[in-house]
Amino acid sequence: MTVSNAVAIAVVPCSSSPCACLCSRSKISGNFETSEAKVSGFGFGLERTSSSSSSSSRICYSSSCCFSSRRTRFVGANWRSHAIDTRIVENAAASTAATATFDIPVTCFQLIGVPDKAEKDEIVKAVMNLKRAEVEEGYTMDTVVARQDLLMDVRDKLLFEPEYAGNKKEKIPPKCPLRIPWAWLPGALCLLQEVGEEKIVLDLGRSALHHPNAKPYVHDFLLSMALAECAIAKTGFENNKVSQGFEALARAQCLLRSNISLRKMPLLSQIEESLEELAPACTLELLGMPHSPENAERRRGAIAALRELFRQGLDVETSCQVQDWPCFLSQALNRLMATEIVDLLPWDNLAITRKNKKSIESQNQKVVIDFDCFYMALIAHLALGFSSKQIEWINKAKTICECLIASESIDLKFEGAFCMFLLGQATEAEAFEKLRQLELNSNPAVRSALSGKEITEVSGPIPSLVVALHSLNCFSITFYFNANALSCHTVLLDQEKWLKDNVLAIFPDTQDCSPSLVR
Repeated sequence: MTVSNAVAIAVVPCSSSPCACLCSRSKISGNFETSEAKVSGFGFGLERTSSSSSSSSRICYSSSCCFSSRRTRFVGANWRSHAIDTRIVENAAASTAATATFDIPVTCFQLIGVPDKAEKDEIVKAVMNLKRAEVEEGYTMDTVVARQDLLMDVRDKLLFEPEYAGNKKEKIPPKCPLRIPWAWLPGALCLLQEVGEEKIVLDLGRSALHHPNAKPYVHDFLLSMALAECAIAKTGFENNKVSQGFEALARAQCLLRSNISLRKMPLLSQIEESLEELAPACTLELLGMPHSPENAERRRGAIAALRELFRQGLDVETSCQVQDWPCFLSQALNRLMATEIVDLLPWDNLAITRKNKKSIESQNQKVVIDFDCFYMALIAHLALGFSSKQIEWINKAKTICECLIASESIDLKFEGAFCMFLLGQATEAEAFEKLRQLELNSNPAVRSALSGKEITEVSGPIPSLVVALHSLNCFSITFYFNANALSCHTVLLDQEKWLKDNVLAIFPDTQDCSPSLVR
């Protein structure tokens, strides 16, 4: 895995439902612990298996045509081994932690994953199964021992101390919260993660990490929280909620990266591989979310990730797992506003590079950015320039158009003439004649929307008219109709129809703009 392909993921925790979003920085950042991490490469289309001591199920997420379908192992794979001891504990700290206690808001039943109505034989069976189960790789030996001690304590309390089991007949609930020694808290989080109490693990872990006695157990707390996030990701993938699963994996990655003793774990590399493969699918899903304030940060992150995908695809020496770029980019650009497309890349510079057909950059660019993608960028510049009255975007649209004509040998004279019309770079007679001819003889293979157009009949006498384009910045263009006023007026109406239907209406941020070319 190469770190040169890094994409950025920002983890944004909140008290109720932590979320993560793609962002433009090439490292992971979070306010939980100071941390840095990199995710290298991208791809999509995974079919992974997951097994752990608490669950064993197959996770499948099948892709569309856009992405690779390389088979990988999911983050919950069975990679357990002997527990390790990575902790350095000062005697004073260990002594303090040994005598301290901690209240956990759970019942004994929750700790072993059985319902409150469980009978004694069910309790014994659940405890024995957990006692025999393998513990995930990476926990310290002290946590493994604390987990076993806690299991035995919970079993005895439920069997011999009625207050902990409660009384169903008298409607006395099981005792909650439970007060346990601090030294047992890592074991409790380990157990709760195994039995599927992910939210409790995350809430308890965050609370415990800010406690004065937390230092000797930070390694185990973070590991339990990361495993809980992996379980949340697994559920997201099973429900085809790619972005939710992606965000959970990103949070798990951030947690593991925040502690030096966890950075070399196999789990971390598996998470990073999964993030690489899921990035395109997550990007598309986030871009498809409704435009709303609560989704704004996620959308910005998804656009940054899309920009990073472009960078990787255009880099000749960088591998990128998106195999069908036209399919992927068609879906991505169709979910963007005109402003977002224009700001995504320096399209005019890329078009100039494209013009040099023999260069390596031009050849590699064609693999990633096909004609349809460039044409969408051209139309976005035209829409934004017209709606915002910014001559800069019209000039760039003209540049893109000219370069595409030279590099693709495709008839885009209609679009070029329209740009010239807006910029005032042709005489009245030249502009209208070219537009009229191209309107009548447009190539249906290039602009299917224009094929079969009929010249609108206008009845009644039309006096000499002064037709002016809406002011673009500080300029305006005036055309004087002559004896051919009827023909010119008809062509003008057709241009307005084309501008409305094939340019402005395509993008959410320009569709309400008037297409009128008459002042």
